[in-house]
Amino acid sequence: LFSKPTANMSGSAPLSPAALRRLKWPAPHAYTPPNSVPFYDPELYPHGVINLSIAENSLLSERLIEHISRPLVSFRGQHLRYRATLIKTDLQTVEDLLPAYINDHFEPRIPVTRENSVAGPGIGALLAQLVWALAGQGEGVLMSVPFYDDYFRDISHPAQAQLIRAEIPAHVDSLSEDVLPLLEAKIKSSGRLGIPIKAMLIPNPHNPLPQVVPKEVITGYALLAEKYDIHLIVDEVYGMSTFHDSAYPPAVNVAFESALTYDFYAIGVNPARVHVLAGPTKDFGASGLKMGLLVSPHNIPLMDLIRPLFNATPISSASDALFSRVLKDRVFVERFLEDNRIALREAYELVAGWLIWHGLHFTRANAGVYVVVNFEPFLNRISDPDMFPMEKLDRGVAALIKQGVFMKPTNLMGDPVPTRFRLVFSQPRSWMLLALRRIEQAFSAPEAPLPANKFSGLNGTYMNGAGAGNGRHVYDSEPSSASESE
Repeated sequence: LFSKPTANMSGSAPLSPAALRRLKWPAPHAYTPPNSVPFYDPELYPHGVINLSIAENSLLSERLIEHISRPLVSFRGQHLRYRATLIKTDLQTVEDLLPAYINDHFEPRIPVTRENSVAGPGIGALLAQLVWALAGQGEGVLMSVPFYDDYFRDISHPAQAQLIRAEIPAHVDSLSEDVLPLLEAKIKSSGRLGIPIKAMLIPNPHNPLPQVVPKEVITGYALLAEKYDIHLIVDEVYGMSTFHDSAYPPAVNVAFESALTYDFYAIGVNPARVHVLAGPTKDFGASGLKMGLLVSPHNIPLMDLIRPLFNATPISSASDALFSRVLKDRVFVERFLEDNRIALREAYELVAGWLIWHGLHFTRANAGVYVVVNFEPFLNRISDPDMFPMEKLDRGVAALIKQGVFMKPTNLMGDPVPTRFRLVFSQPRSWMLLALRRIEQAFSAPEAPLPANKFSGLNGTYMNGAGAGNGRHVYDSEPSSASESE
């Protein structure tokens, strides 16, 4: 019945053509934290690596844990069944509660419902299936640089589409209308090369640039999409993680407006080509719960096409039970979001003041959990004058890891400035104070005057506005030099 094993049993079984092509791709020049050293924990691993590369918000984690750790009366027998069974019971699930969250906080022109949205296990998973529906092998999704590097993954799998980069010179603000002619030129040139652009993708607020994108820029993207009959995807996962009253605001400091609020008909754009990704997990520092929402109110057939694609990989029912109880408590949600904005502002001000003291150029922030920093002066401290930027980055990353800190260079994100890093500032305050000291040690830099760790965020002690503003004055002495955003 079975053939006997042959002598050549050491090789792997045949793979698909797509898999074989992927195996032939050259390995990227990636930067990853060391596998041999655990991440920092003040009790378990005090000498571990403080990871400032992953955009996770830990500022209010204890408060969220306290809320979801109450007696779990919301976990029922239905949560042990298939997703298709659970969502047809009388229990409220995130299929209902995520649209309600968007309606409450994003103020859409058309209310979000189960019918005009798709709930899925994370923004990345939703984006991947959306791209599959819009673009195929050999077709492109256009983005301006710099961009979040994991978009490569979501665009290429499973659609096998390509992320096409519109190169933006360093002197051009890629979050301004100045980028629109460069995007249009790339649409044309990519088509001439045989890679038709099927969609454009822009995060708002942006990643890795920590700013809200002005409405006129998003509408400019939409007008380009209409002109060339392509789709526009707006990733709004950081939509509620904004702060506009910091001591170090960006030059263009606008409030976040969701694309769901726009009247696209009024500007001559078919809204059926505009799709929005959003959800609460970034706002609550709960990325591991893996849930998000794809919204396209004017394209119900597209939603009906994508929804069954998650039958095999649905949102975890355990995540649903945990986070549903959070979303049902609208008073808690409102307070949490407001306190999170204050915590983000204070965490940003700590890092921004430190950067200014050291004379390091950085992108001023009003959103997100990170800043983009040009560490060239620090890199020059430990590099030879004739080194290439990549060699400086390699040496800098190695020096940081040796001192127990990891940050991600933004050259992996197409950044036109070759010596910048994305620095995530949303770790607990005591961790950030230690991380900043370790960065100084890595580059033999002088120690900036840091504040005492007299408050560590708003976990448990900050409720409903009490104590606001205690992080506004983070430095007692004057900075060594001034630094403007790039």
